[in-house]
Amino acid sequence: MTYEALRRVNRPETETGWQYFGSAPEVAWKTGTSFGFRDAWAIGTTPQYVVAVWAGNADGEGRPGLSGITSAAPLLFDIIRLLPASASWFARPEEGLTLIEVCSASGYRAGPDCTGRREEWVPEAGLRSEACPYHTVVSLDSTETWRVNSSCAAPGEMIARSWFVLPPAMEYYYRMRNPSYRTLPPFRKGCSDDMKLPSMEFIYPPRDARIFIPRSLQGQLMSMLPEIAHRRRNSTVYWHLDNQYIGMTRYIHQTEVRVGEGEHLITAVDEEGMTVSRKFYCIGTL
Repeated sequence: MTYEALRRVNRPETETGWQYFGSAPEVAWKTGTSFGFRDAWAIGTTPQYVVAVWAGNADGEGRPGLSGITSAAPLLFDIIRLLPASASWFARPEEGLTLIEVCSASGYRAGPDCTGRREEWVPEAGLRSEACPYHTVVSLDSTETWRVNSSCAAPGEMIARSWFVLPPAMEYYYRMRNPSYRTLPPFRKGCSDDMKLPSMEFIYPPRDARIFIPRSLQGQLMSMLPEIAHRRRNSTVYWHLDNQYIGMTRYIHQTEVRVGEGEHLITAVDEEGMTVSRKFYCIGTL
């Protein structure tokens, strides 16, 4: 499974469209670039060979722009093409694997509410994994644009639909690459919220983060940018730092703050009163 994942990694520009040519070599490969651009690596594996390419300066001096994908990977594929072609790819080890249904959207084992499914070979230990936690059945009105429940609609007016619901931060990133993702509809006016799903979540800083704050060329402390993801794009969010109001955001929920050393608390509150807080530490300035 690891070889299969590495086989599908996007290749350098010189190899664009390789999958459409029968003569293109099959190779599982990965690149690496060391901190400071001191080393650029590319390593590829076929059933018969392992090829490793290193690029850099022998004295360890960094070189801006040196990277595995641009400096080492093209040479890796030049070498792979010179080697005898493999007659077959890595064989799947049937022993210890089992075929199960997984959720097409999340990759978890398919649960009863998953609408899209596919079969995957997984290690037998995968049978102990939990079912997809992100599909749930929601009740919609006849237009299927509002959520409803027994507090505001008769049973005959409600339509049950399975819905793919990600936590706000996951949803923020998933939606960038999946335009078909549909945000959970809001409750119709007059309905009580019986699901109590969080509407926003911190993206940055991480929980209990320990942060160095750099200085500009002029010696001034630079800002940090706390950010949250909110399910409703047009929501208004009010920000507080150490219980002091510092401003509001809409659409893009990022705010600029300057902090000194020590413990701090950043809090965000939306127009409906939903509140999230995140504690972090500034452990020094550079």
